[in-house]
Amino acid sequence: MEPQIGGSSLGSWSSIPAGLPNPNIDSTTHQSLASHFHLLPLIDNLAEAVENGTRDQHSDALVAELTSHFERCQQLLNSISGTISSKSATVEGQKRKVDECQQLLNQRRDLISQYKNCVEDLIKSDTKKL
Repeated sequence: MEPQIGGSSLGSWSSIPAGLPNPNIDSTTHQSLASHFHLLPLIDNLAEAVENGTRDQHSDALVAELTSHFERCQQLLNSISGTISSKSATVEGQKRKVDECQQLLNQRRDLISQYKNCVEDLIKSDTKKL
C-alpha cells in the first residue's frame, strides 16, 4: 500500500532499504524520495485534531501516521548516509590503488633505467676489449 497524505499518493516505500544501504539507489532516486519529507499536511491535520481538544481514534491515527512517516524519513536519511559513506570508501580505495600503481610504475621505470645502464656498460666494456 502506498503512503497517502490528504488523498494524494506519495509513491511506494518499497525502494527504501530496510537495513543496509543499497548501492543501487542513485541520486535521482534520492531526489524523488525526498518528496516524502513533505510532512506539513500531516502536521496540519494533527494540529487541527489537537485544537479540538479531544483525543480520539482519528487523532491517534494521525499520530501513528506521522510517526510512521518520520521513521520512513529516518530510513531514507540512513540510506543516503550509507550510500555516501560507501561511495567515499570506494573513492578512497581507488585513490590508494592509483597510488600503489604509480609506485609500481616508478619502480619499473627505475629498474628499466638500471637495466639499460647495465647493458650500455656491458656494451662499452665489450667494445673496449676489442
